[in-house]
Amino acid sequence: AQNVTEALTRSQVVIETVKLALDEKLPPNAEARENGEMLLDSVKLALKNCDEALKKDLQIAIYNKCVEEIKIYGMISVGELAGQSWAKSGASRPGLFC
Repeated sequence: AQNVTEALTRSQVVIETVKLALDEKLPPNAEARENGEMLLDSVKLALKNCDEALKKDLQIAIYNKCVEEIKIYGMISVGELAGQSWAKSGASRPGLFC
């Protein structure tokens, strides 16, 4: 059985996963990075709500579902950002021609 302290580490894992995906999928231009930071801030805020609910209710199963849903929506959003016109130019992607 998982305890509350162990469960709370899942939020940080999701933040790191989304951050890594943003770093890998988005070009290094300012607009892409700004949009990526806004997305990451939204993910952090949503996860904070999951964390606070867990601390209040101690419902680990509900918390795990909350965190997993945020991860899914975060990763879908990363994919949508990567599909933006400013992200499609191969010239701005490091390593594309290597």
